[in-house]
Amino acid sequence: MAKALLVRVWRCQVEILNPKKFKEPKKIGREPKYNLDYCLAMAKEVVERGMSFRQAAKVYNMSHGSVSHWKKVYLAGKFPKLKQQMRISPENRQIQLETHIRNLKQEIAELYLENLMLKKMSEYSRQKKSESSSVVTSENLDQYREDAK
Repeated sequence: MAKALLVRVWRCQVEILNPKKFKEPKKIGREPKYNLDYCLAMAKEVVERGMSFRQAAKVYNMSHGSVSHWKKVYLAGKFPKLKQQMRISPENRQIQLETHIRNLKQEIAELYLENLMLKKMSEYSRQKKSESSSVVTSENLDQYREDAK
């Protein structure tokens, strides 16, 4: 009865005397060989000092593929330790978003002007083409007098 669940019933209330303890689920995969501080230091060295993957692999005793992976994670800003440090306050986030919106509006305006310019050029070239080929005038008579090539 040591493993059985003991229950005491008293006036329609159930009290569990020895609740069943659940095991924590096992983590999938193996434990990492290096801790995150070590990988962060290695990634900073590669990015800031321009160390090659092979050199860093030799110095930090890792494969060059791991060095490449941690460099990509560092550059993307997805390092778990960096995420905690780089939390943005709501005011800064709002300023950042406003700046982003301003830049997007400026880019839209530039694209709009470029589009207008291209439309005008297209219309101008179409007009020039139609003027030069549709009506025989004294200005373009010479081109019609020549033999076909």
